[in-house]
Amino acid sequence: MNIIAIIPARGGSKGVPGKNKKPVDGKPLITYSIEAALQSKLLAEIWVSSNDPEVLQLAGRFPGIKLHEREEAIAGDNSPVADTVHAIIRQSGCDAIMLLQPTAPIRTSENIDEAICLLEANNHINSVISVVAMNDIHPARMYWKDNGQLISILPEFELVRRQEIPPAYYRNGSIYLVRREAFEMQHSLMVKPTLPYEMPLNWLLNIDEPRDMIIAEALIPAWKKGLL
Repeated sequence: MNIIAIIPARGGSKGVPGKNKKPVDGKPLITYSIEAALQSKLLAEIWVSSNDPEVLQLAGRFPGIKLHEREEAIAGDNSPVADTVHAIIRQSGCDAIMLLQPTAPIRTSENIDEAICLLEANNHINSVISVVAMNDIHPARMYWKDNGQLISILPEFELVRRQEIPPAYYRNGSIYLVRREAFEMQHSLMVKPTLPYEMPLNWLLNIDEPRDMIIAEALIPAWKKGLL
């Protein structure tokens, strides 16, 4: 199966300006995703897409990386990442697409290849999405607010002990893998039926706000040392 990886890294983030090129534990954030992809044994191509010349210049230092200059029309705050994927796959004869978000940097090449093997082994599945199992942060402990009152999201489990609640899974943003045909039919990276690729909860990191960068500076060094 011919599978390409796309690392979307637009400029212009409002939560953490320039976050994709910001240093985290000594190197730009985007390099964690690039290095994991380059170490994969199963990816045919690796693309970095950005409207930021500095990001493209940084990515271009890595041999084997293909660069996609993203048009401003698909680089806004509200631009769906699927538009970028569509622009890239027009240049590729791929069978499936893997999206590796630089803002979810804690993943390994083994994670990438295991997710690919999961898709290849299940012909009836259209996509694979990485998740983590949640413990006490669980929908059973969450509420809607209705007219100022709290309404349990899962009332049948609201008073049940954590150990007795069925596990819930959170999309951690590290890996999205979808068959090309399914993507083109629905213009989405999440096309059912979908299989989960489960990753360790302690690796959960998604950088959207300044506090996430503070967490990253502590979490990534611990992950590198195998402490998580």
